[in-house]
Order: sequence, then C-alpha cells, then structure tokens
Amino acid sequence: MSTLKGIPVIAEAAAGGDAAGASATPATSPAAGLRSGQKYRTAQGVTAIKDGIKAHAEAGRASPTGKPRWLRAPLAAGEGYDFVRRTVREHRLATVCEEAKCPNIGECWNAGTATIMLMGAVCTRACRFCAVDTGNPRGWLDADEPMNVADSVARMRLKYVVLTSVNRDDLPDGGAAHYAACIRAIKQRNAGTAVEALTPDFQGVLRDVERVVDSGLDVFAQNVETIRRLTHPVRDARAGYEQTLAVLAHAKRHRPGVLTKTSLMLGLGESDGEIVECMDDLRVIGVDVLTLGQYLRPTVNHLSVDRYVTPEEFERYRAWALARGFRECVAGPLVRSSYRAEQALAGNNVGLSPAARAAPELRWLGRVPYEPIWREMQRFTEQRGAATRDEIWLLEHDPVFTLGMNADRSHVLAPGDIPVVQIDRGGQVTYHGPGQLVVYPLIDLRRAGLGVRDLVGALERSVIDYLARLGIRAECRPGAPGVYVGECKLASVGLRIRRGCSYHGLAFNVDMDLEPFRRINPCGYAGLAMTQLASIGGRSSVQQVGAELAPLLISRLARS
Repeated sequence: MSTLKGIPVIAEAAAGGDAAGASATPATSPAAGLRSGQKYRTAQGVTAIKDGIKAHAEAGRASPTGKPRWLRAPLAAGEGYDFVRRTVREHRLATVCEEAKCPNIGECWNAGTATIMLMGAVCTRACRFCAVDTGNPRGWLDADEPMNVADSVARMRLKYVVLTSVNRDDLPDGGAAHYAACIRAIKQRNAGTAVEALTPDFQGVLRDVERVVDSGLDVFAQNVETIRRLTHPVRDARAGYEQTLAVLAHAKRHRPGVLTKTSLMLGLGESDGEIVECMDDLRVIGVDVLTLGQYLRPTVNHLSVDRYVTPEEFERYRAWALARGFRECVAGPLVRSSYRAEQALAGNNVGLSPAARAAPELRWLGRVPYEPIWREMQRFTEQRGAATRDEIWLLEHDPVFTLGMNADRSHVLAPGDIPVVQIDRGGQVTYHGPGQLVVYPLIDLRRAGLGVRDLVGALERSVIDYLARLGIRAECRPGAPGVYVGECKLASVGLRIRRGCSYHGLAFNVDMDLEPFRRINPCGYAGLAMTQLASIGGRSSVQQVGAELAPLLISRLARS
C-alpha cells in the first residue's frame, strides 16, 4: 500500500447530492444487475431497495436537459482507480463513492483517496436525493469493524480520516456507541491521525451526540442538506432542519474545541435569500465549516434538478459564507460534503480554481473597538511574509473619531463624549460607529500587481456596483476619495501602505446615527452632507451588505 502513503482515506456516509453516473455496485453484490427501485435481499438477509427510492410519480419529471460543461467529472478508470478498488474490496469496506454514485469517484480514487461507510451499506431512511440502498438491518453490526477500520488507517499511514455512516434508526442509540468505538480504535492505533465524523442525527438524542463527540474526534459533521423550506420532501420525514441545527449546536456547546461542519446542496429550487438565511442559522450556532455543491439526480426515481448553479455563483456564495465568519466554505459544482476534507481548512477552496486560490480570505469580525483592530492591522502587516495570504476584514466599530497622520485638528468641532484617535492613515477626520460597514483590505500590492490608485478605485467601484444592483446611482470624484450619491457622501476611503502592503480602508454608511458627523468637518470639508444606505432606498443589515459587497470587491481587485 505504499502508493497510498500520506493520502487520506475518507470514511463517510451518503452525503448531500453525492450522485451521478451509473451504479458502481460490485458485481458480487446481491444488488448487482437489479433495476433502480427493486427490492432485494442482502448477504445479511436484510430486505433492501436498490438506490433507496421506489419508482413513483417523480420519475416523470425531467431535469434540465444537457448538463453544462463544468459538471464533467474525470472518468472512473485508471491505475490509481483500480488500485483503490482492489484495496476496498480486500478490506471489505463499503464506500460512499460507490453507494451514493459520487461524481468524483474517478478523481479521488485515482488520487488514492476512498470514502468508506460505517455500519453497512443499507440505510433505514429514504431521502429523495440519496442513492444509498434503503432497508431495515434489524440491529446487524459488524463487531470487527472498529478493529478493521483502525487497521486500514494504520496500513495506509493516514494523517486525516473522515468517518461516516448510513442512518441506523433500528439501533437503540442510532449506532453512536459503534461510531465512538471506531474513532477510539483509530486514535489508539494511530495517535497522530485526525478524525472527522460525518454522523447521522441520532434522531436528535443529544446524549448519543455527546457519546460520539467525547470519543476523541477532531471535526464533528452533520449535514443540513438543504434550506428550511425544502427539507421535506428532500429529506426523510425522520430528519429535520431544526433537528440538525440542534445536533450541531449541542456538539459545539458540549466540546467547543471540536470543529463543526455541515453541507448544503444547491439546485433544488432554493432562492439566494434562503441560502443566506441558512448560512445565518448555521453561524448563530457556531458552525465552523460549510460545503456547497450541485445536486445531481442519481436515478429517475429521485428528485429532479431545478437548476444548474454556475461556478461563478458558487464563488459568490462562498464569499457570502466567509463574510459571515465561517472558518472555510468549500464551494463548487462537484463539491461533496467530504470532498478533499483534509484540505478544507487551508482557506483556498481546496484549490478548485486559480481565482479561488488567489482570492483574499474574508473575515467577519462583528462589532469591535477601534484601537485593538488598528494595532492588529499594524502587527499583521509588519509580520507578514511573501507567502502570507491577503485578507479582507469586515466589521463595525464602537463610536470613534479618527484623524489621519497629518490631519488638521481644527476639523474636530465638538467631539463630546466620543473619543478622538490620531492614527497612521492619510486623510483628515471621519467618524466610525455602529451601523457602518468598515472594510479593511490587507493586501500585498506588489504581489498582486496593484497600485494605490487601483486599490482605491476597487474600493470605490465595488460600492458603486453594489448600489447599481439596488437601482441607486452613485459616483466617485477626482481628488476627493469616496462614494457620493448626489451631493452627499455615502462612503469614505483612507489607506496606509507599509512595505508595499495596505491596511485601513473603506467606511460605508449603512444604517447608523449620522449625528456625530455634524460634530466634525467630514474628511476636512466644512458642511459636507453625509448620507447612508437606509436613507436612499436600501434596507439591509451591516453583515448582509458586507456579504454582498465582498465578492464585488474581490472581482474588482482581480480586474485591476
């Protein structure tokens, strides 16, 4: 097995939208040669339905014709593919790659990566997106599985393993004890191996969730699969949107140091607003990692595809997620819940596209005091190296007046109880406070091939692009950085360049108290009128504006 050295084997259950192509069921399986939807008896004597769903009226509904070019997956053939196929047969491992008809089976198996299901290949549920066989295993478990899985991990010298399973509602604890035994066996045999568990929901029984979380894992995952409105009929009636949220929330509360992760399928009829709502629901409960992929219909008996989401849309959704504070969002047409799981925390969309690799990391910091963030920007800029990834920080500040390095203090008219801080950016005086989106681009300008004017222009034009989508006309003015609507200023720009790298940035008035601007001459202009998005026809939260503005800024930076 030396050819697999250092390459992770992912052991996971049928994840959201893992579907495409013909069944890879081994020829020796009792299900081999059966039509989708037919009943058969497994080697353990369990009655199951091939591909999970019986034939029904949904079979008559067609998906959009002609799959787009970006959904072409590598051919399931090759030396690496054949080697992994032999390996999983030798160790009697059930793989989600085969059972769920994953479109990435050729790519992953040729790279020496396989996905393995615990507790057999027959699920007690019948979700209408999933091609795993459905039945009632009636309590059957392989008592040797924990030892066999740990042995496989040791033989392959894996550093990162993802374990998953079918749903086992036939077991009193949903299989939690068996899951925990597999994780402990891996950790005992392979102390340096990180373990991710993509689990069932255990019917919402939180003590069973705790049993798995306490077993020594590093990442706990449970898939929400789709947005709230589409949960039924997409998922089995025993699953639930709120139930999955409760499971993820409890896992994070019970062991805050464990990362939590979930997956969302797109293309089932969800709207952009519903995607955003789901992201917000997940962030409220502290989910760390989100994956987004295209739903693909596994058989004519399953749900039809409503739309094919473009790669550009996936990049936009990823930017929305990162702006909301997810540690990482892996997004793309063929992404599945554990696709390249070992790289999911690398902050580069697991290298899915050159644009994604080059894009700055987005960080939503919430409402924070001014001076600590200013000092952190200085520290970040001073300590960054040639390989340090660029970042864009999105946040709100507590009330503060800031003066540029060479600002004239006479422009501060009556600060009252609001502190005045002199800082190291250019420009005169401005105000920051709650309800204002602040964007700090920490960019290596030399590496990016950008000049200062390019960066200022990208900041200004991204706001203008955003307003244009709302039907609001805005402009920038030569010699007076910022964005104006009519005679009023809506957004201000002030930068510092140190060692060829930028910090400070953009202040965009969203929905705030504008009164403090009357205590100063904004940007050094006496009588300059200030406005905000809420006053000119746009009603959104600061975080929502940040999530929608960030991809526009990244696009502008890429084109500058």
